[in-house]
Order: sequence, then structure tokens, then C-alpha cells
Amino acid sequence: MNAPAQYVKRGLVLLAAALWVGSCAFSVAPTSSAGRNLTLELAAFPDRVSAEDSTASAEIWATVKQGGKPVRDSTVVVFATTVGSITAATITLDGLAVAMLTSPGDGRPRQASIVAQALTVRDTLDIDFVLSGN
Repeated sequence: MNAPAQYVKRGLVLLAAALWVGSCAFSVAPTSSAGRNLTLELAAFPDRVSAEDSTASAEIWATVKQGGKPVRDSTVVVFATTVGSITAATITLDGLAVAMLTSPGDGRPRQASIVAQALTVRDTLDIDFVLSGN
């Protein structure tokens, strides 16, 4: 198989995996002792987003480790949010997966809950959508 075809095939496999994982419920418990050594930690940059600007966004970083070391590259991380929109799924590189959270731009200040899941672990992070000057 030539190089471009390999990349297309790999991309289709990753897309299928992301769609499959994205259709699963977020409620998954570890099933082995190896799964209990998994951690997922979320962080947001910036940690507040304009509620008025529909182009305002924040990077959501998901750091995934197993036994204190980064998980293998291309581990799928699935994201969801209660306010605005977010990248549905990304893959890790050196244990880090990054999603973009975008403001709804409706001018309503409120708090959003971001949920991310990788393998058998998940984490939740709250982000404030604020009015200008707040």
C-alpha cells in the first residue's frame, strides 16, 4: 500500500474509533488493575470565556497518564460540554489531547461543565462564560 493510502486508512480507522467512542456513555468503570493506574486531568486556557463573542474560545487540555507516565500516542479522548460547543474527540500525543471550547455568543453569563473521557477514566472541569469587564 502506498504512503498516502496508508494515511487515509489510518485516518478512517481513527475516525471510526472516535465515532464509536463518542456514541458510548461516559459512565465506564475500570475493569482491570492496569485501568486503576489511569489518570485524566483537565485544564483550561484561559479559564474564563466571553459569553458575548461567538468566536471566543478556550483550549481544553486533557492530560492522560498510566502509572504516572503518558499513555500511548493516539489514545482517543472524548469531550462534551453543557454550554457552547467543543471538539468531540481528539487523540493524545505524549499524553496530551487538546480540544477547543467555543462560546455560544448569546450574552448569557453562566458556568459550563466540561467532561472528558479516555479509556476508563474521566474528569470534569467548570468554565465560566462571562460578560466583558468581568
